[in-house]
Amino acid sequence: MAGSRIQGIGLLIAFVFMLIAAVVGIIVYSGQETTNFQGFAESNETIINSESSVSIKKILVTEGDYVYKGQKLAELESQELALRIADIRSQLLQIETKRGMSEKEIKSKILQNKAAERAVISELRAQIQTLENQLKINKELSDGLKSVKIKKSASVKNPIEIQIESLELAIVDRKKEFAEINRMYSKMLESGETPENVEAEKLRAELESLEEQNANMAVYAPFDGIVGSVFIKNGNGEKVFFKGGEKIAAYSPILSIVNKEPSFVKGYIPESHFSAIKIGDEVTIANTQTPQQIKGVVTGLGGRIIPLPVRLLKNPNIALWGREIVVKIPENNGFILGEKVSITYGSNVWDNLAKAFSITQSKLSAKERDKKKLNKSQNETYQVTSLQNNTPNKNVETFPETSPQNETSIQWDGKVKIEASGAVFVPETGKFLVVSDETEKKTPLLFEVGKNGEIKMISINNFNKINDLESIAKERENTYLIMSSLSYSKKGKLKPERRILARITFSNGEANLEKAVDFYEILKGFAEKSSSEAAIFLKKGIAEKTIDIEGMFVIDNSLFIAFKNPLFNESGVIFEISGYETIFAEKRISENQLKTIFVDVPHERRISDIYMLSPDKFYFTASCNSEKCGGFYRFENGKSGLVKDFPELKPEGITVDESGNFFIFFDLGQQENSKFMNLGRI
Repeated sequence: MAGSRIQGIGLLIAFVFMLIAAVVGIIVYSGQETTNFQGFAESNETIINSESSVSIKKILVTEGDYVYKGQKLAELESQELALRIADIRSQLLQIETKRGMSEKEIKSKILQNKAAERAVISELRAQIQTLENQLKINKELSDGLKSVKIKKSASVKNPIEIQIESLELAIVDRKKEFAEINRMYSKMLESGETPENVEAEKLRAELESLEEQNANMAVYAPFDGIVGSVFIKNGNGEKVFFKGGEKIAAYSPILSIVNKEPSFVKGYIPESHFSAIKIGDEVTIANTQTPQQIKGVVTGLGGRIIPLPVRLLKNPNIALWGREIVVKIPENNGFILGEKVSITYGSNVWDNLAKAFSITQSKLSAKERDKKKLNKSQNETYQVTSLQNNTPNKNVETFPETSPQNETSIQWDGKVKIEASGAVFVPETGKFLVVSDETEKKTPLLFEVGKNGEIKMISINNFNKINDLESIAKERENTYLIMSSLSYSKKGKLKPERRILARITFSNGEANLEKAVDFYEILKGFAEKSSSEAAIFLKKGIAEKTIDIEGMFVIDNSLFIAFKNPLFNESGVIFEISGYETIFAEKRISENQLKTIFVDVPHERRISDIYMLSPDKFYFTASCNSEKCGGFYRFENGKSGLVKDFPELKPEGITVDESGNFFIFFDLGQQENSKFMNLGRI
């Protein structure tokens, strides 16, 4: 007891000495005054236009829409192209009139004409044959009626006979028509090749190219951002909101895009203080409504004194003057475009004193916490976490529960919430690549997520559509596999976009599709040709429409896929497919390539992702069937053991960072963005 009291007095004395030292340091070294002024959080607005006069066929976005790099924003038609196309067509018509057809074309026309003649004559003769057969039958029936006397007249013809005569005349007439056409082509053939033929071919090639350009004319987003405005300008230069269909001149604005968050602050330093700041100085930016503060760097100073914007005037009737200043601010700053912010340059004695006191107190508190933590850890033992009481699996054992070091929410404000379904760590960037089983309009997307939750959406180029994207695995440097669930939708449909296994590349922030296959069809083909346990399992899932794949991992040339459903004899199923390149090269799996791993899973839980060390040792997550809960498990020596239980979270993805820390990603549904948790080294 006495020792603790003495220790407390010692801490107090140390605190007093540190406080005195801080005050002396501030008084000696700090005399700088602060300069405070205001500004607005802004972002560079990029105007999208066309280098030539165009007509707008269709605007594909509206103001406020979030767009990604490469997304088509509007479809256009070029007036210049349209005029050129019309001119070429006119030239071709004149050439055709002057020169006639080429020898090759004429010979082709003659052959086509003869073929048409044969077809027409053959059809007419077939009709005659049918009528003659009918006439013969009628005559036989008539002769067979002995009791009925039919009076015949030489002047009255049978209707069928009349039709036959008409068809025979038609044959003669059509032969004459085809013969006349052939004579015309033969005369044209005598004229031979002319310079007009060569010119016509050049014009046709140019016409085809221009028509293709006109059909594919569009404007695309140059970067990820938000549509600022969709407009044109009238004759007075006034901005008019665009409705579509209008013709606009070259370089006239079609729409604008701004960054998702502000990238700089434009401030206005009072005239009396404009010389107190210079380019390269660090300033503090604060939200006027909250205590949030960030650091920024001055990157630009206006070259003249101008009137301050009305929004910055306390009294709109009293004008104030100042100098513009541009401050670069970091990404993910939390400010809203156009928001009023305060800018502080320099610091005063009392600010530094308060800061020093805060730091000193913080350090002392941290030391005290570390001491308590150490004492607690010396006396604390781990509690064993058991599985749910109703688990029927006897082979499931338990491991000590680990405490999370960090739980982070993904920072995303898109229209469709991110429902994380799989993740991999990218050592080259120090970030995660995350897939979501829901994206707007089934767009193939990746989400690059930092360890602090900051996020960037990445569109997969050359990829049309994918739905219910459930897993991602790293193959090698810059190459990844992604796969949809292969499961039926709630409406009982299995559309092509839910059956995809794809290989993509990701480098320098850009993703591209390399190859995609219908993996459901490949598994179905394997099941039909094999009698193995794996084939029996697949046949059951196909018949019941219960196949659902949620986990995927690659080790060397082996692909592991984990099924959420169905179970096989109450066990979860993982396929190991060796030499899996045949899936992409030959679109098949042979029986000697596939091995089945059976996993004991807790009752009412299903595998949602895997992290393989070997076929005999790996980690997996399992989510509850009907509730938001689940667990993180280790599989070793044929047994599954619980590492950590999540009673209120649904784990959907596992990955490990460069330091060996395990990260678990959770799906929180459509109302809230996903979270992830750092479990540390296991």
